[in-house]
Amino acid sequence: MPLALDVKLSKLFVVEDRDDVVPFIVRVRGVGSLRTRSVYLVALDSSWSMDGSKIFFAKDSVLRMVRLLDPEDYISVYSFYGRIVKVLDMEKIGNADKIVRAVADIRLGGGTNIYSVLEHMYADVTRVREELKSKEQGAVPGIKMVMVTDGNPTVGVRDGDRILDMAGKLGKHVSVSLVIGVGEDYNEKLLSGIASKTNGFFEHLEDPAKMPDLVEKMASAYRELSAKNLRILIKTAPGVGVYIYNKPAYASRGGVEVEIGDVYEGETINVVGEFLVPPQKRGMSYLATVTGIYTESGGAEKELSPNTVTIPCVHTVPPDAVEVDNTVFREVNLIRVASIITKDLYGQLSVDKLMNVLEDIVNSTIAVENRELYTRTIDLKAHLAKEGLSPDVVKKVVALISRILSGRYE
Repeated sequence: MPLALDVKLSKLFVVEDRDDVVPFIVRVRGVGSLRTRSVYLVALDSSWSMDGSKIFFAKDSVLRMVRLLDPEDYISVYSFYGRIVKVLDMEKIGNADKIVRAVADIRLGGGTNIYSVLEHMYADVTRVREELKSKEQGAVPGIKMVMVTDGNPTVGVRDGDRILDMAGKLGKHVSVSLVIGVGEDYNEKLLSGIASKTNGFFEHLEDPAKMPDLVEKMASAYRELSAKNLRILIKTAPGVGVYIYNKPAYASRGGVEVEIGDVYEGETINVVGEFLVPPQKRGMSYLATVTGIYTESGGAEKELSPNTVTIPCVHTVPPDAVEVDNTVFREVNLIRVASIITKDLYGQLSVDKLMNVLEDIVNSTIAVENRELYTRTIDLKAHLAKEGLSPDVVKKVVALISRILSGRYE
């Protein structure tokens, strides 16, 4: 099997004849490789405001990323301002000289047309998939997207909902994305939405010089596909409800289906939610069956071995009983707190409340031993204490939340 799936509950038992809520994690790991080609779609904002270090490091990011990739992979590069210029169209990574010349020759212009560059990538990606399936004997490529911008949409479609709708269409074909906002003059809510719709995460950069390392890290982490189009199917026992915090979920096949998308070798994706458990009788209570359905390289669907989820039901709680698995609880709490911030950040969230929320995230990242998220959260706390809810702090918060809610934080 190219994937490993397991389910962890944060509670060790429920109590007889009581309603209860049992938080859980479905953890998926990529453990095999489909050996398919990768296609990189790179969109670089080339409006006038990108002049100087921003466009220099954006170009440098592409060139440094290319050095890490397989010579048989492909890259398309789009320069977007008031119009869209396709700098490279499905060029093999091995043609390094051509890639260097094309990227170096990107010129700046007026305006920022985010909708049209997403539209162009969507049109190309549907064509590319079929072309590569033919070249690779039916194997579906892993398509990855990188977008860099420093501004709001000023040309073409400016409505955020329409832009996100187009990102959603593109996202049905994209394995993973990295959306980078540079500076302070862009809409972080829009960019984080584009990242979410394209199965990736949003990053905020004050310093453009950090861009190449960020793009290189993404290219290194997502090399070989393990499985395509993974969906998690959770079939609950009668009366048991389920709520998912961090992924789209739909009623399907007699249960709840959670969209994951493509999974890469070596990566872990976490789906976090809660079982809403009605009163149970003493003994072992059945909560759900959890499985995964994915697409093999030849296009056939395959199902993972199901996980049966049960929990002990006790008559009373002994005085010295440990009721929760603290590590699982903290990991669930990490996602839960992140989802709360997304609802409040543009509403009534005060500095004090955000400071308390960040403290919760710090404690959770310690428990799950995630040094990167811990470091970022500590940095955010320091900025918040110094600046209050400044635009830069808000952008950093949105980037942190984007990473957590993606489930790809390990």
